[in-house]
Amino acid sequence: MQTQTCRPCAVGTYSLGTGVRFDEWDEVPHGFANVATNLEVDDGFGDAAENCTASTWVPLGDYVASNTDECTATLMYAVSLKQSGTVTFEYIYPDSSIVFEFFVQNDQCQPTVEESRWMRTTEKGWELHSVELSRGNNVLYWRTTAFSVWSKVPKPVLVRNIGITGVAFTSECFPCKPGTFAPASGSTACQLCPADTFSGKGATACQPCDSDTYAGERGHPGLPPPRAVPLVYDPG
Repeated sequence: MQTQTCRPCAVGTYSLGTGVRFDEWDEVPHGFANVATNLEVDDGFGDAAENCTASTWVPLGDYVASNTDECTATLMYAVSLKQSGTVTFEYIYPDSSIVFEFFVQNDQCQPTVEESRWMRTTEKGWELHSVELSRGNNVLYWRTTAFSVWSKVPKPVLVRNIGITGVAFTSECFPCKPGTFAPASGSTACQLCPADTFSGKGATACQPCDSDTYAGERGHPGLPPPRAVPLVYDPG
Protein backbone atom coordinates (compact mmCIF):
# COMPACT_ATOMS: atom_id res chain seq x y z
CA MET A 1 0.00 0.00 0.00
CA GLN A 2 1.34 3.40 -0.95
CA THR A 3 2.14 5.66 1.99
CA GLN A 4 0.07 8.82 2.23
CA THR A 5 1.63 11.95 3.63
CA CYS A 6 0.14 15.30 4.55
CA ARG A 7 1.62 18.49 3.16
CA PRO A 8 0.95 22.10 4.13
CA CYS A 9 -1.21 24.11 1.77
CA ALA A 10 0.60 26.60 -0.45
CA VAL A 11 0.46 30.34 0.13
CA GLY A 12 -2.78 31.87 -1.13
CA THR A 13 -4.75 28.77 -0.09
CA TYR A 14 -6.08 27.26 3.14
CA SER A 15 -7.29 23.98 4.60
CA LEU A 16 -9.35 23.10 7.67
CA GLY A 17 -7.53 19.78 8.17
CA THR A 18 -10.33 17.61 9.56
CA GLY A 19 -13.07 19.87 8.27
CA VAL A 20 -14.61 21.29 5.12
CA ARG A 21 -16.12 24.71 4.47
CA PHE A 22 -18.40 26.01 1.74
CA ASP A 23 -18.29 29.80 1.54
CA GLU A 24 -18.36 30.38 -2.23
CA TRP A 25 -21.68 30.03 -4.02
CA ASP A 26 -21.03 31.10 -7.60
CA GLU A 27 -22.42 27.62 -8.30
CA VAL A 28 -23.68 24.76 -6.15
CA PRO A 29 -20.48 23.12 -4.79
CA HIS A 30 -19.50 19.60 -5.79
CA GLY A 31 -21.12 16.98 -3.57
CA PHE A 32 -24.39 18.84 -2.98
CA ALA A 33 -27.72 17.65 -4.38
CA ASN A 34 -30.26 20.35 -5.20
CA VAL A 35 -33.79 19.08 -5.88
CA ALA A 36 -37.35 20.39 -5.94
CA THR A 37 -40.58 18.45 -5.47
CA ASN A 38 -44.29 19.01 -5.04
CA LEU A 39 -45.44 17.25 -1.87
CA GLU A 40 -49.13 17.82 -2.54
CA VAL A 41 -51.24 14.90 -3.73
CA ASP A 42 -51.67 14.97 -7.49
CA ASP A 43 -55.21 16.17 -8.17
CA GLY A 44 -55.14 15.24 -11.83
CA PHE A 45 -55.02 18.83 -13.09
CA GLY A 46 -51.69 18.83 -14.88
CA ASP A 47 -48.04 18.18 -14.31
CA ALA A 48 -47.62 19.60 -10.81
CA ALA A 49 -44.31 17.84 -10.25
CA GLU A 50 -42.84 19.15 -13.51
CA ASN A 51 -43.76 22.71 -12.55
CA CYS A 52 -41.38 22.45 -9.59
CA THR A 53 -38.26 21.40 -11.48
CA ALA A 54 -36.85 24.94 -11.51
CA SER A 55 -37.76 25.73 -7.89
CA THR A 56 -34.39 24.84 -6.37
CA TRP A 57 -31.92 26.69 -4.14
CA VAL A 58 -30.11 29.37 -6.15
CA PRO A 59 -26.36 30.14 -5.66
CA LEU A 60 -25.77 33.91 -5.49
CA GLY A 61 -22.06 34.39 -4.86
CA ASP A 62 -21.50 34.55 -1.10
CA TYR A 63 -24.68 32.65 -0.20
CA VAL A 64 -27.41 30.39 -1.54
CA ALA A 65 -31.09 31.45 -1.61
CA SER A 66 -34.18 29.27 -1.24
CA ASN A 67 -37.20 29.07 -3.51
CA THR A 68 -40.15 31.39 -2.84
CA ASP A 69 -43.01 29.38 -4.36
CA GLU A 70 -45.16 26.54 -3.03
CA CYS A 71 -42.78 23.84 -4.19
CA THR A 72 -40.45 22.12 -1.72
CA ALA A 73 -36.76 22.79 -2.36
CA THR A 74 -34.13 20.59 -0.69
CA LEU A 75 -30.38 21.14 -0.54
CA MET A 76 -28.57 17.96 0.56
CA TYR A 77 -25.00 17.02 1.42
CA ALA A 78 -23.72 13.55 2.41
CA VAL A 79 -20.56 13.25 4.50
CA SER A 80 -18.78 10.38 6.26
CA LEU A 81 -17.18 11.28 9.59
CA LYS A 82 -14.31 9.35 11.17
CA GLN A 83 -15.08 10.98 14.50
CA SER A 84 -17.97 12.94 15.97
CA GLY A 85 -18.14 16.48 14.67
CA THR A 86 -20.42 19.43 14.02
CA VAL A 87 -22.09 21.26 11.17
CA THR A 88 -22.43 25.03 11.40
CA PHE A 89 -23.92 27.57 9.03
CA GLU A 90 -25.20 31.12 9.00
CA TYR A 91 -28.69 31.94 7.80
CA ILE A 92 -31.26 34.70 7.32
CA TYR A 93 -34.89 33.62 7.66
CA PRO A 94 -37.02 36.79 7.54
CA ASP A 95 -40.42 35.51 6.39
CA SER A 96 -42.57 33.03 8.33
CA SER A 97 -44.66 32.29 5.23
CA ILE A 98 -41.77 29.99 4.26
CA VAL A 99 -41.34 26.81 6.31
CA PHE A 100 -37.59 26.27 6.84
CA GLU A 101 -36.18 23.11 8.38
CA PHE A 102 -32.70 21.68 8.82
CA PHE A 103 -32.14 18.08 9.86
CA VAL A 104 -29.63 15.22 9.67
CA GLN A 105 -30.19 11.55 8.82
CA ASN A 106 -27.87 8.72 9.86
CA ASP A 107 -26.84 5.42 8.21
CA GLN A 108 -30.32 3.94 8.68
CA CYS A 109 -31.98 7.01 7.08
CA GLN A 110 -33.38 7.92 10.49
CA PRO A 111 -33.45 11.58 11.49
CA THR A 112 -31.31 12.46 14.47
CA VAL A 113 -33.02 13.71 17.61
CA GLU A 114 -32.80 17.45 17.22
CA GLU A 115 -35.24 19.89 18.81
CA SER A 116 -34.21 22.73 16.53
CA ARG A 117 -35.16 20.99 13.27
CA TRP A 118 -37.71 23.74 12.61
CA MET A 119 -35.70 26.92 12.23
CA ARG A 120 -36.73 30.16 13.90
CA THR A 121 -37.11 33.36 11.93
CA THR A 122 -34.32 35.90 12.24
CA GLU A 123 -34.79 39.52 13.25
CA LYS A 124 -31.39 41.15 12.81
CA GLY A 125 -29.09 39.92 10.07
CA TRP A 126 -27.23 36.62 9.94
CA GLU A 127 -27.55 34.07 12.74
CA LEU A 128 -25.34 31.05 13.44
CA HIS A 129 -26.77 27.54 13.75
CA SER A 130 -24.82 24.49 14.97
CA VAL A 131 -25.74 20.79 15.19
CA GLU A 132 -23.63 17.91 16.51
CA LEU A 133 -22.91 15.05 14.10
CA SER A 134 -22.28 11.39 14.93
CA ARG A 135 -19.43 9.30 13.62
CA GLY A 136 -20.31 7.51 10.37
CA ASN A 137 -22.45 8.57 7.44
CA ASN A 138 -24.56 11.71 7.78
CA VAL A 139 -26.88 13.33 5.25
CA LEU A 140 -27.63 17.01 5.85
CA TYR A 141 -30.89 18.57 4.64
CA TRP A 142 -31.86 22.22 4.20
CA ARG A 143 -35.53 22.24 3.14
CA THR A 144 -37.99 25.06 2.41
CA THR A 145 -41.64 25.28 1.37
CA ALA A 146 -43.45 28.58 0.85
CA PHE A 147 -47.13 29.35 1.35
CA SER A 148 -48.42 32.28 -0.68
CA VAL A 149 -50.58 34.77 1.18
CA TRP A 150 -52.67 37.15 -0.96
CA SER A 151 -50.28 36.60 -3.88
CA LYS A 152 -47.44 38.17 -1.90
CA VAL A 153 -44.03 36.73 -2.80
CA PRO A 154 -42.14 35.89 0.43
CA LYS A 155 -38.52 36.79 1.05
CA PRO A 156 -36.19 33.81 0.51
CA VAL A 157 -34.13 32.03 3.14
CA LEU A 158 -30.39 32.71 2.75
CA VAL A 159 -27.63 30.30 3.86
CA ARG A 160 -23.85 30.80 3.83
CA ASN A 161 -20.56 29.64 5.40
CA ILE A 162 -21.43 25.96 5.83
CA GLY A 163 -18.70 24.23 7.85
CA ILE A 164 -18.36 20.55 8.81
CA THR A 165 -15.81 19.08 11.24
CA GLY A 166 -14.93 15.45 11.94
CA VAL A 167 -13.90 14.26 8.47
CA ALA A 168 -10.78 12.08 8.27
CA PHE A 169 -8.81 14.53 6.15
CA THR A 170 -9.27 16.99 3.33
CA SER A 171 -7.88 16.04 -0.07
CA GLU A 172 -7.46 19.57 -1.40
CA CYS A 173 -6.57 23.11 -0.44
CA PHE A 174 -8.98 25.93 -1.22
CA PRO A 175 -7.93 29.28 -2.74
CA CYS A 176 -8.60 32.42 -0.73
CA LYS A 177 -11.65 34.40 -1.83
CA PRO A 178 -11.24 37.85 -3.43
CA GLY A 179 -10.71 40.39 -0.67
CA THR A 180 -8.71 37.93 1.46
CA PHE A 181 -5.17 36.52 1.42
CA ALA A 182 -2.92 33.85 2.97
CA PRO A 183 0.71 35.03 3.26
CA ALA A 184 2.12 31.77 4.68
CA SER A 185 1.85 28.09 3.80
CA GLY A 186 -0.20 25.81 6.02
CA SER A 187 -2.94 28.40 6.66
CA THR A 188 -6.23 27.27 8.20
CA ALA A 189 -8.02 30.49 7.21
CA CYS A 190 -7.54 33.51 4.97
CA GLN A 191 -7.10 37.02 6.35
CA LEU A 192 -9.22 40.02 5.34
CA CYS A 193 -7.55 42.73 3.27
CA PRO A 194 -7.29 46.11 5.07
CA ALA A 195 -9.39 49.05 3.91
CA ASP A 196 -8.23 50.68 0.64
CA THR A 197 -6.52 47.48 -0.50
CA PHE A 198 -7.80 44.62 -2.64
CA SER A 199 -6.97 41.09 -3.76
CA GLY A 200 -8.04 38.53 -6.31
CA LYS A 201 -8.76 34.85 -5.80
CA GLY A 202 -5.86 32.89 -4.31
CA ALA A 203 -3.92 35.99 -3.24
CA THR A 204 -0.81 35.89 -1.07
CA ALA A 205 -0.97 39.63 -0.30
CA CYS A 206 -3.29 42.61 -0.76
CA GLN A 207 -2.53 45.42 -3.19
CA PRO A 208 -3.22 49.13 -2.62
CA CYS A 209 -6.07 50.60 -4.62
CA ASP A 210 -5.30 52.98 -7.48
CA SER A 211 -5.80 56.68 -6.87
CA ASP A 212 -9.17 56.67 -8.66
CA THR A 213 -10.55 53.59 -6.84
CA TYR A 214 -11.25 52.60 -3.26
CA ALA A 215 -12.24 49.68 -1.05
CA GLY A 216 -14.07 51.11 1.93
CA GLU A 217 -14.63 47.84 3.81
CA ARG A 218 -12.11 45.29 5.05
CA GLY A 219 -12.08 42.22 2.87
CA HIS A 220 -13.65 43.94 -0.14
CA PRO A 221 -12.32 43.08 -3.61
CA GLY A 222 -12.39 46.78 -4.58
CA LEU A 223 -14.89 49.23 -6.07
CA PRO A 224 -14.75 51.99 -8.68
CA PRO A 225 -15.03 55.55 -7.33
CA PRO A 226 -18.48 57.12 -7.07
CA ARG A 227 -19.43 59.44 -9.90
CA ALA A 228 -20.23 63.07 -9.19
CA VAL A 229 -23.82 63.88 -10.16
CA PRO A 230 -24.57 67.57 -10.92
CA LEU A 231 -27.38 69.10 -8.90
CA VAL A 232 -30.31 70.37 -10.93
CA TYR A 233 -33.47 72.21 -9.98
CA ASP A 234 -36.66 73.43 -11.57
CA PRO A 235 -37.04 77.19 -11.06
CA GLY A 236 -40.67 76.96 -12.09
